Amino acid sequence: MANISTNEVRTDAETILKVWSANPDFKLKDVTLENFKTEADRFIAILASLEAKEEEMQPLRNDRDDLAPKLNGLCTRARAGIKGYFGENSSEYEAAGGTRASERKKPSGRKPKPGEAK
Repeated sequence: MANISTNEVRTDAETILKVWSANPDFKLKDVTLENFKTEADRFIAILASLEAKEEEMQPLRNDRDDLAPKLNGLCTRARAGIKGYFGENSSEYEAAGGTRASERKKPSGRKPKPGEAK
């Protein structure tokens, strides 16, 4: 779906339905008022179903959002513990997501400003 707002589509469809229903003589070559209404009703039903699923998922999202920082803190503590136990240059520390000391980029120091002597 390339930059199409479902809310705008819904609003547009409802507006077209009002105008078309008030003017049943309006015709499109391959679409009838009934075809249009059927598609619009189907679309609106899908939106309602999605909204219901979103509401159903909200408690799970809340639980996820509450647990993520806690688990992240535990991961950080565990990684620090692994670093302390096995060493900062160990394979275990790297396997736990750390960067081994031997693989860290060496600081390049302060760069002189233009026109400043070294």
